Amino acid sequence: LADKNVHKEMEGMKFANVVKKISDSIDKVCLAIIVAILGTMVVVTMAQIISRLAGDAFLWTEELNRYLLIWGTLIGAGCAYKEGSHISITFVQGMCSAKTERMLRMLVHTVCLIAFVAMAYFSLEYAMKQAQLAPVLRIPMKYMYLSIPIGFSLMAIHALDALLQVVHEKGGRL
Repeated sequence: LADKNVHKEMEGMKFANVVKKISDSIDKVCLAIIVAILGTMVVVTMAQIISRLAGDAFLWTEELNRYLLIWGTLIGAGCAYKEGSHISITFVQGMCSAKTERMLRMLVHTVCLIAFVAMAYFSLEYAMKQAQLAPVLRIPMKYMYLSIPIGFSLMAIHALDALLQVVHEKGGRL
């Protein structure tokens, strides 16, 4: 029985390590994408300013920057979750024992994971139903709406990683 429990624990740790590697890799790629998005936004904004000064403003720059901002925000939300940068209320955790604090962290990551998966699922359904085109750029709006399920999927992966890390903390059987 003890061997069986040890084997189960080792399998769980292997899975947690795989999820952590995936989460870390996704985070690095997302950070690079965010840098590229911000750089593109700067160039597009400069083009807008120059075109206005030249007397003939580009129509597409405002729309492109809006969509880049949306994509950057939703990808960045995943990175923020990974780093624990979202707003949180920690004073309750500080008043709890280590075991209770750990259980609270597990509960929070579990609730977040469930919410992120649900939002990813339902927003994907919604995005795929979009048939209109962007007014100026004339690209299908479903590509803009796909930022929502992708952003929530990224947060779900990071929430799963965070949950598994809490579960497999050193000295941390419940």
